[in-house]
Amino acid sequence: MVAVIARRKTESSGLRPMEPARDLAGVARLIQAAFADDLDRAGRAALREMRSVSRLGPLLWWLDRASVEFGDLLSGFVWVEEGQIVGNVTVSRAAPGSHRWIISNVAVAEPYQGRGIARALMDAAIELIREGHGRIVTLQVRDDNAAALHIYRTMGFQEIFGTAHLRLDRVPTVRPLSLSPTRLRPRRFTAADARMDYELACAATPEPVQIERPIRLMRYRLGLEHRLADWFRRLAGGGPTLRLVQETEDRFDATVIAEPGTWRGENRISLTVRPSSRGLIERELISHALHHLARWSQRVTKVRHPTYHPEGIQAFKAFGFREIRTLLWMKREL
Repeated sequence: MVAVIARRKTESSGLRPMEPARDLAGVARLIQAAFADDLDRAGRAALREMRSVSRLGPLLWWLDRASVEFGDLLSGFVWVEEGQIVGNVTVSRAAPGSHRWIISNVAVAEPYQGRGIARALMDAAIELIREGHGRIVTLQVRDDNAAALHIYRTMGFQEIFGTAHLRLDRVPTVRPLSLSPTRLRPRRFTAADARMDYELACAATPEPVQIERPIRLMRYRLGLEHRLADWFRRLAGGGPTLRLVQETEDRFDATVIAEPGTWRGENRISLTVRPSSRGLIERELISHALHHLARWSQRVTKVRHPTYHPEGIQAFKAFGFREIRTLLWMKREL
């Protein structure tokens, strides 16, 4: 068994289990080098936290052995050459006691690529998950990473969906396009609107995606915390959040949300369209979102949009958005 062999290995080179107290700083350096172009604000913050945790020294060693949950968060394998960490894979449960596991941070330093290190790390990760009675394994990978995709596909991983990351460097002056004769109105803070928003999300999301990321009604209920968030956003120099719905026959056919950034923060837009309306209203909805943002912040605007709605991606690009990367969500059942 690969995992057992790795645990017995004591040499200073090759595959071995990750030891947080010993390896975390080296893993952080490797991830920084491997994913420098892909790290967003949250990713950079996670790296800073990883470096901070690595300085705990003996306390980190004790936590790794005393806490099962802590060990689950920082389990995985490294590949060492000449005393340096040149490969890494992180393995974690989706939740305590869950049979779902997540593989992340699969990275190999550039000079060592093409030697089978990534495959060896993945084999060890899968074996560790089997030993932990895992049944489902998921991971994310860029759609243009041909080498990684080849490894994952040959190991039995299948693509579930993708997320396109788009960027607009400066909000243009846009005139809102008409949506007549359909009804466009602000999203209300009511239970009825929450229910219709939830039903739209269910209709717009393919069933295999919902299995991986269940849709919860609670997410679509707008309460006092959302009103307070809008108030604080204005206090911090930003504008109010625009929430528009396109409604026909007492149902939502589409929603668009435009959130102006505060201070140096980026603007955000999200778009959801019912399958029967796709290709018909995306540009109109985006025009309203951009018109709203232009009033408050012309800074960078970022969008994350699912690849199962290509009409939406094309509509964003029609307004000047660039596709920075697309991440694929892949799954394997053990």
